Amino acid sequence: MKSMKKSFLFFLLYFLYAQNANALCAKNRIKINITAPNPVVIYDSSHTHEEFAHLTKANVQANTLGLTTATMQVGMNGKTYAQQEGNRVCIGLKTINFTLGYQSLKVYIDKKYPKNSCNYKVIKDHEDYHVAVFQQALTFFRPDIERELREAVKNLRPEYAYTETRANQIMQKQFNQIQKKIKPLLDHINRKIAEKNYAIDTPESYRKTTKLCPKW
Repeated sequence: MKSMKKSFLFFLLYFLYAQNANALCAKNRIKINITAPNPVVIYDSSHTHEEFAHLTKANVQANTLGLTTATMQVGMNGKTYAQQEGNRVCIGLKTINFTLGYQSLKVYIDKKYPKNSCNYKVIKDHEDYHVAVFQQALTFFRPDIERELREAVKNLRPEYAYTETRANQIMQKQFNQIQKKIKPLLDHINRKIAEKNYAIDTPESYRKTTKLCPKW
Protein backbone atom coordinates (compact mmCIF):
# COMPACT_ATOMS: atom_id res chain seq x y z
CA MET A 1 0.00 0.00 0.00
CA LYS A 2 2.82 2.40 0.91
CA SER A 3 4.53 1.57 -2.35
CA MET A 4 1.36 2.38 -4.28
CA LYS A 5 0.98 5.68 -2.43
CA LYS A 6 4.58 6.61 -3.21
CA SER A 7 4.09 5.70 -6.87
CA PHE A 8 0.90 7.74 -7.08
CA LEU A 9 2.56 10.70 -5.34
CA PHE A 10 5.52 10.50 -7.70
CA PHE A 11 3.18 10.37 -10.70
CA LEU A 12 1.20 13.36 -9.41
CA LEU A 13 4.35 15.43 -8.78
CA TYR A 14 5.71 14.47 -12.20
CA PHE A 15 2.40 15.40 -13.85
CA LEU A 16 2.32 18.81 -12.13
CA TYR A 17 5.97 19.38 -13.01
CA ALA A 18 5.35 18.47 -16.64
CA GLN A 19 2.35 20.80 -16.78
CA ASN A 20 4.43 23.66 -15.38
CA ALA A 21 7.29 22.86 -17.74
CA ASN A 22 4.99 22.91 -20.73
CA ALA A 23 3.58 26.24 -19.58
CA LEU A 24 7.07 27.69 -19.47
CA CYS A 25 7.99 26.21 -22.85
CA ALA A 26 4.95 27.75 -24.53
CA LYS A 27 4.29 27.70 -28.26
CA ASN A 28 5.40 30.86 -30.01
CA ARG A 29 3.91 32.32 -33.19
CA ILE A 30 6.41 31.76 -36.01
CA LYS A 31 6.92 34.59 -38.46
CA ILE A 32 7.33 33.55 -42.10
CA ASN A 33 9.27 35.58 -44.66
CA ILE A 34 9.19 34.52 -48.32
CA THR A 35 11.47 35.95 -50.98
CA ALA A 36 11.44 35.07 -54.67
CA PRO A 37 14.30 37.05 -56.25
CA ASN A 38 14.07 37.91 -59.94
CA PRO A 39 16.56 35.73 -61.82
CA VAL A 40 19.14 37.11 -64.20
CA VAL A 41 18.42 36.08 -67.79
CA ILE A 42 21.56 35.13 -69.73
CA TYR A 43 21.50 34.78 -73.52
CA ASP A 44 24.20 32.53 -74.97
CA SER A 45 24.66 32.26 -78.74
CA SER A 46 28.18 30.86 -78.69
CA HIS A 47 27.22 27.21 -79.22
CA THR A 48 25.70 25.05 -81.91
CA HIS A 49 22.53 23.05 -81.29
CA GLU A 50 24.59 19.90 -80.74
CA GLU A 51 26.90 21.68 -78.28
CA PHE A 52 24.22 23.21 -76.04
CA ALA A 53 22.24 19.97 -76.09
CA HIS A 54 25.38 18.22 -74.81
CA LEU A 55 26.18 20.96 -72.27
CA THR A 56 22.74 20.89 -70.70
CA LYS A 57 22.20 17.14 -71.14
CA ALA A 58 18.75 18.11 -72.42
CA ASN A 59 16.71 15.74 -74.54
CA VAL A 60 16.04 18.17 -77.40
CA GLN A 61 14.73 17.54 -80.89
CA ALA A 62 16.98 17.77 -83.91
CA ASN A 63 15.18 20.89 -85.13
CA THR A 64 15.52 22.71 -81.79
CA LEU A 65 17.30 26.01 -82.45
CA GLY A 66 16.95 27.46 -78.96
CA LEU A 67 16.74 26.19 -75.40
CA THR A 68 15.90 27.77 -72.04
CA THR A 69 17.25 26.15 -68.91
CA ALA A 70 16.47 26.87 -65.27
CA THR A 71 17.00 25.11 -61.96
CA MET A 72 14.80 25.96 -59.01
CA GLN A 73 16.75 27.00 -55.94
CA VAL A 74 15.15 26.44 -52.53
CA GLY A 75 16.68 27.87 -49.37
CA MET A 76 15.52 28.02 -45.80
CA ASN A 77 16.97 29.38 -42.60
CA GLY A 78 15.51 30.72 -39.42
CA LYS A 79 15.95 32.47 -36.12
CA THR A 80 15.30 30.79 -32.82
CA TYR A 81 14.35 32.03 -29.40
CA ALA A 82 15.69 30.61 -26.15
CA GLN A 83 14.12 30.72 -22.72
CA GLN A 84 16.38 29.76 -19.81
CA GLU A 85 15.00 27.60 -17.00
CA GLY A 86 17.64 26.32 -14.60
CA ASN A 87 20.02 24.13 -16.54
CA ARG A 88 17.55 23.78 -19.40
CA VAL A 89 16.76 26.03 -22.33
CA CYS A 90 13.45 26.11 -24.15
CA ILE A 91 14.30 26.26 -27.87
CA GLY A 92 11.80 27.22 -30.55
CA LEU A 93 11.58 28.73 -34.00
CA LYS A 94 10.93 32.47 -34.07
CA THR A 95 11.32 33.26 -37.77
CA ILE A 96 11.57 31.25 -40.97
CA ASN A 97 13.16 32.81 -44.04
CA PHE A 98 12.18 30.89 -47.15
CA THR A 99 13.78 31.64 -50.52
CA LEU A 100 12.43 30.15 -53.72
CA GLY A 101 13.61 31.14 -57.16
CA TYR A 102 16.08 30.59 -59.96
CA GLN A 103 19.73 31.43 -59.63
CA SER A 104 19.71 32.27 -63.32
CA LEU A 105 17.76 31.57 -66.48
CA LYS A 106 19.94 30.68 -69.43
CA VAL A 107 18.75 30.94 -73.02
CA TYR A 108 20.77 29.15 -75.71
CA ILE A 109 20.40 30.18 -79.35
CA ASP A 110 22.18 28.34 -82.16
CA LYS A 111 25.31 30.31 -83.04
CA LYS A 112 24.76 29.93 -86.79
CA TYR A 113 22.25 32.79 -86.56
CA PRO A 114 23.79 36.28 -86.15
CA LYS A 115 22.26 38.51 -83.50
CA ASN A 116 20.93 40.98 -86.05
CA SER A 117 19.22 38.27 -88.12
CA CYS A 118 15.51 37.56 -88.38
CA ASN A 119 16.15 34.00 -87.27
CA TYR A 120 17.90 35.06 -84.06
CA LYS A 121 15.07 37.47 -83.17
CA VAL A 122 12.35 34.88 -83.81
CA ILE A 123 14.14 32.22 -81.76
CA LYS A 124 14.76 34.68 -78.94
CA ASP A 125 11.09 35.73 -78.93
CA HIS A 126 10.07 32.08 -78.67
CA GLU A 127 12.50 31.38 -75.81
CA ASP A 128 11.31 34.50 -74.00
CA TYR A 129 7.91 32.79 -73.70
CA HIS A 130 9.69 30.05 -71.74
CA VAL A 131 11.46 32.66 -69.62
CA ALA A 132 8.08 34.20 -68.79
CA VAL A 133 6.70 30.80 -67.75
CA PHE A 134 9.49 30.39 -65.18
CA GLN A 135 9.21 33.96 -63.93
CA GLN A 136 5.44 34.00 -63.59
CA ALA A 137 5.10 30.59 -61.97
CA LEU A 138 6.61 31.65 -58.65
CA THR A 139 4.46 34.78 -58.51
CA PHE A 140 1.35 32.75 -59.29
CA PHE A 141 2.09 30.06 -56.70
CA ARG A 142 3.34 32.38 -53.96
CA PRO A 143 0.01 32.35 -52.01
CA ASP A 144 0.03 28.52 -52.10
CA ILE A 145 3.63 28.44 -50.87
CA GLU A 146 2.84 30.79 -48.01
CA ARG A 147 -0.28 28.82 -47.05
CA GLU A 148 1.63 25.53 -47.09
CA LEU A 149 4.44 26.98 -44.96
CA ARG A 150 1.93 28.24 -42.39
CA GLU A 151 0.35 24.81 -42.32
CA ALA A 152 3.79 23.22 -41.91
CA VAL A 153 4.69 25.28 -38.83
CA LYS A 154 1.24 25.10 -37.22
CA ASN A 155 2.05 22.03 -35.16
CA LEU A 156 5.70 22.79 -34.44
CA ARG A 157 6.32 23.30 -30.74
CA PRO A 158 9.39 24.44 -28.83
CA GLU A 159 11.31 21.79 -26.94
CA TYR A 160 13.70 21.68 -23.99
CA ALA A 161 17.39 21.25 -24.64
CA TYR A 162 20.16 20.56 -22.12
CA THR A 163 23.05 21.01 -24.53
CA GLU A 164 23.89 23.01 -27.66
CA THR A 165 24.04 19.77 -29.64
CA ARG A 166 20.47 18.92 -28.61
CA ALA A 167 19.32 22.44 -29.50
CA ASN A 168 20.78 22.05 -33.00
CA GLN A 169 19.12 18.65 -33.35
CA ILE A 170 15.74 20.14 -32.44
CA MET A 171 16.07 22.88 -35.04
CA GLN A 172 17.24 20.47 -37.74
CA LYS A 173 14.33 18.14 -36.99
CA GLN A 174 11.84 20.99 -37.34
CA PHE A 175 13.40 22.20 -40.60
CA ASN A 176 13.18 18.65 -41.95
CA GLN A 177 9.49 18.53 -41.02
CA ILE A 178 8.84 21.78 -42.88
CA GLN A 179 10.74 20.59 -45.98
CA LYS A 180 8.85 17.29 -46.01
CA LYS A 181 5.53 19.12 -45.74
CA ILE A 182 6.21 21.56 -48.57
CA LYS A 183 7.94 19.16 -51.01
CA PRO A 184 4.71 17.91 -52.68
CA LEU A 185 3.77 21.51 -53.53
CA LEU A 186 7.21 22.23 -54.99
CA ASP A 187 6.96 19.05 -57.09
CA HIS A 188 3.52 20.21 -58.26
CA ILE A 189 4.93 23.62 -59.26
CA ASN A 190 7.71 21.97 -61.27
CA ARG A 191 5.20 19.74 -63.06
CA LYS A 192 3.02 22.74 -63.97
CA ILE A 193 6.04 24.63 -65.30
CA ALA A 194 7.01 21.63 -67.42
CA GLU A 195 3.46 21.34 -68.78
CA LYS A 196 3.43 25.03 -69.76
CA ASN A 197 6.78 24.69 -71.50
CA TYR A 198 5.72 21.57 -73.41
CA ALA A 199 2.61 23.41 -74.60
CA ILE A 200 4.82 26.09 -76.16
CA ASP A 201 7.03 23.56 -77.96
CA THR A 202 4.41 21.83 -80.11
CA PRO A 203 5.12 20.83 -83.73
CA GLU A 204 2.59 23.46 -84.81
CA SER A 205 4.48 26.10 -82.85
CA TYR A 206 7.73 25.14 -84.60
CA ARG A 207 6.04 25.34 -88.00
CA LYS A 208 4.72 28.82 -87.27
CA THR A 209 8.13 29.94 -86.06
CA THR A 210 9.94 28.79 -89.21
CA LYS A 211 7.44 30.69 -91.39
CA LEU A 212 8.39 34.02 -89.82
CA CYS A 213 11.73 34.25 -91.62
CA PRO A 214 12.49 33.63 -95.29
CA LYS A 215 15.50 31.33 -94.69
CA TRP A 216 16.27 28.63 -92.13
